[in-house]
Amino acid sequence: MAQQPTATPVKISPRPTRAHRVLKRSVSETPNSAPKISSDFFVGEARIDVTKDETVVRLAMAQHGSILIELPANDGPRYIIPGDPEMATVDEKALERNKRAIVVRPGTQFVPPQHNVKARNPAATVTAQMRSGLVVTFLFYPVEDLAQNVHRCVLNYNRDEVVARRRAAGLPVNLDDKEQGGEKPTAQSAAAPTSMEVEKPKETRTEPQAPDSPSTSEVKAKEIKDGRVGPTDNKSDVVASLRNALETAAKKPKQFKNWTHSIHGLKLAILEEPDSGKPFRVLTVAVRNTTSTALKLVADGPELCVETVDDKGATVNVHSITKTHTEVSNTSGDIAAGKTAYFAIAYVPQTLDVHQRVKILVAQTNAADQPASLKLATSAR
Repeated sequence: MAQQPTATPVKISPRPTRAHRVLKRSVSETPNSAPKISSDFFVGEARIDVTKDETVVRLAMAQHGSILIELPANDGPRYIIPGDPEMATVDEKALERNKRAIVVRPGTQFVPPQHNVKARNPAATVTAQMRSGLVVTFLFYPVEDLAQNVHRCVLNYNRDEVVARRRAAGLPVNLDDKEQGGEKPTAQSAAAPTSMEVEKPKETRTEPQAPDSPSTSEVKAKEIKDGRVGPTDNKSDVVASLRNALETAAKKPKQFKNWTHSIHGLKLAILEEPDSGKPFRVLTVAVRNTTSTALKLVADGPELCVETVDDKGATVNVHSITKTHTEVSNTSGDIAAGKTAYFAIAYVPQTLDVHQRVKILVAQTNAADQPASLKLATSAR
């Protein structure tokens, strides 16, 4: 009977062992709470619909990562206001190559919080104002895992709705247009030296000429070459040529051949008039709706641009071509199911390098970031 008390500690010893295992499990479960950060900010890849009530975008960024922010094809940044450069920087060289994307990189002081810190707060900010006038503020949250870094962020919004809302509120719109004071430098650049002006206004105010300044004819010739103004003082010749091209397109639709593959319901074909010696070139673009419902095209389309490619055909740079004038077969911007809209465009002929070509872009409002495109043939340069 004296041996029985010695067995009592044997029954007690397994209990601390089980309690110790439970504690280990609770510790191992704490990393599983990491996915909850996605409810506070985006991780991985983000596609964001920007609305009038929500213009703050929260993104995760890792110390050794970067974020590509893509914008709709018919809009782009006019001004970018970065925050502390030690926390986050905007890649200006990338912005020069692509005016419709913003690349943000972490600064040297942009580090993730300690593991025992539960609260997640943004560490850097960048504010961008688009040409339409839309202002979007990006907040960047530091994360340790590079896989959580938002490598690509696509912003979706209707440019026409943005312009309408701002115009109704008395705010400036179309910031690169003369109508909204685009020919004047804005006070933002002077007041905030750290802000960057993404692109110059389409037109610049001509100061009184000094005695040694270029003549008026030289200035006008340069403007015509750059495509900033129309090549003729009298636009009647341009308008007549475009309306004649539209009439021909409507009467002879079968002359449009070599249609592109359908991209989000849009197929393209073009006709370019031969070089007539005039200071402008006429291009007719046919846009067909291949869907069973009506589509609305983005404003100010089609867009003309010069695309530069490398030896392998990869795009390295894109810049827009200013259109002299455009005539359209349907001014509403809507294309009925199975129907075709025609655009006659006059533009200043471009001097192209071997690796450059003229490209046409047309997008519809439900896929503004993925336009249908068509390149002019080499012989048409």
